Amino acid sequence: MPRRSITFYEFTVPSASIGVIFKAHPVLNFYLYCLQGGSSLCLTLHSTMSNKERKRTRGEIACAECRRLKARCDKQIPCSTCIKRGCSMLCPNGTMPPGEGSRFVGIAEDYLRRKTAKLEERMRSLEDALAIIQGNTTSEPHPLLQQRLSPDPLDPEERPSSRGESDEYNKYGLIGALGQLHFEGDNQSGHSRFFGASGGSETLLLQAKEFMIESGSESPPILREADLSYLPREILMFSQSFPFTPMGIPIGPVQTMIESQLPSIERARDLCGIYLTSMSWMAHIVSMQHMHREVIPAVYKLPGSSNISEYGPHELALLLIVMAIGALCDPNLPPYNSEAQHYHCLARAAICLQPILGERSLTTVKALHLKSIYNGMSGKESNLEKCYALLNLSGQTALQIGFHKDPERWGFTGREAYDRRAYFWNLFAGTLWQSLVTGRPPVIMPSVVDCRPPTIEEEMLFQRNEIPLGFGSWSFSYTSECLVPVVEATQAVKAPPYQSIQELDHRIRQFAIPQVGNGIGDEQVAKEMQNFARSHYRELTLMFLHRGFFAQAMTDYPSDPQRSPVVQSFIAAYQSACSVLASTIVTFSQNPTLLARIWRPWSFAFSAAVIIGTVAIRALSVEPEPFEELEKACQLFRKASQHNCSRAHKALPVLLQLRQKAVQAREDRLGPTARRPEGYDEEGRR
Repeated sequence: MPRRSITFYEFTVPSASIGVIFKAHPVLNFYLYCLQGGSSLCLTLHSTMSNKERKRTRGEIACAECRRLKARCDKQIPCSTCIKRGCSMLCPNGTMPPGEGSRFVGIAEDYLRRKTAKLEERMRSLEDALAIIQGNTTSEPHPLLQQRLSPDPLDPEERPSSRGESDEYNKYGLIGALGQLHFEGDNQSGHSRFFGASGGSETLLLQAKEFMIESGSESPPILREADLSYLPREILMFSQSFPFTPMGIPIGPVQTMIESQLPSIERARDLCGIYLTSMSWMAHIVSMQHMHREVIPAVYKLPGSSNISEYGPHELALLLIVMAIGALCDPNLPPYNSEAQHYHCLARAAICLQPILGERSLTTVKALHLKSIYNGMSGKESNLEKCYALLNLSGQTALQIGFHKDPERWGFTGREAYDRRAYFWNLFAGTLWQSLVTGRPPVIMPSVVDCRPPTIEEEMLFQRNEIPLGFGSWSFSYTSECLVPVVEATQAVKAPPYQSIQELDHRIRQFAIPQVGNGIGDEQVAKEMQNFARSHYRELTLMFLHRGFFAQAMTDYPSDPQRSPVVQSFIAAYQSACSVLASTIVTFSQNPTLLARIWRPWSFAFSAAVIIGTVAIRALSVEPEPFEELEKACQLFRKASQHNCSRAHKALPVLLQLRQKAVQAREDRLGPTARRPEGYDEEGRR
């Protein structure tokens, strides 16, 4: 067995705290046990305590703080004087910082914080050392590294539960429940972004530049901003002021200027059709009947239109943003084209013609929601935060107009009531999925929702002659019964018992998702994307449900997670990730141009690939074979980046780094002659 040299750090700890700290931490308790001769393990502690400090520790002389204050000391550890003054942690060798106000323990907060940080750093070093020693003899983690801290009876937050610990699984919570906070620039004045526990994969993309440098990947192509200087100055001013309305500029003339920039009515109808065909599988926001029979006739002032009097700036913005997304999805145009940027600029200006903070309507909610989708598809990673913020703004606006209440309460009936219910549940589901992706709380809390889902009979009646929906009435029931509990479980401050996670897993698996037939002609793309939406919807939910426990199993049992008490979550998360990846590969082969331009599937696929890569770099024996699945993921993201998918291009270096580590782990397990999967080169290229 190879010998390893281990360096243990010196400890400079207030001696009154040594016993407390060592007893409170299992690894340090083990260290103290070794020092007392209880183990044959050869460890050396380089003591830095002076003779006086040792005497104070033994209670032979007064503590340092009492000596500084010239106060009576009972020579106990801690002494009664230090206890009364609230500085028992400093007794017997620590002292309060000198100066005015030093009688109060608050003055010593920085001092104690620095001391605590040093102790924690040294404890972590000891944990690492113990793990190395244990790893030389067995694959099992050392018991001291698993042992939980004994509760402090004086700390109300650590008092043992009266319910006991009968269920071994209940001690497992979602790993990293605090999440991560990323700063850009100075901590005080710089920008910050928070990603919660369920949004762990997104944090890797923030470090994409580092992965690109390490892997030697090329930087993503810089998207060229369209030159919009040809637009009138007033339009540019309104567009740049989004979401606020500029003061002192007449609204009417600016709206006329925007209308003069509209394309022909034929092009407008084509773009609306492209949007409905390409994006209705993702979210039901506007219908074909609403756009072709109401919005377009009103905006273009067609003879016989009955809605001209109701036409306002936000209806104009709704049409423009639909055309902008339609231009992004147009297969005859390049990605992130100038025509889409043109309509988007006009839509921003049109929204600002009517203050969204004071004069809002259902059309305002839809326009903001669509603008969120546009930012996600714009090809600029910096726009993703705007995408999240705009969806939150859309949800907040929906709450402010009472959209979370059933439309029957406000007197709506028939098709109008159906459209309002269907759109609300699409918006609600969108905020829940965004919550899972980012790890942030949803803007619409489930407890306030009082809008019933549309029935299947209503859907069959009012969706006749419409583009097929990816998520119909079945998805609304799924959102209520499955998706809402998953979000509540993953975003909760206190993780639910593992038994409830298993029950939720069973409920999700038992939910029946209807199948979709094959389309012909113009419906083929819509049907294929509808199949894509439904094919892995259940697995996607399971992946997010179990991902935290998957990480827990990988952390506690790195060499064999299948021996973890939460092995069911480990297997479920991995198999669900493989299903999500397989579904994305199939759909990308069918519609590469369209799928490469939509950001959300690539966020999900990247989360799945990270789970697969985590298993692959440990060279674990599970089905499907992890290394082969990781190769498929790398190949998928490489092809997508060649189709100018900016999110895939940014994620690819991260996956290549995972692959490099997986190759090394594979060679360590099988030897340097281990063969890579047939058809792939050293960098994962087929």
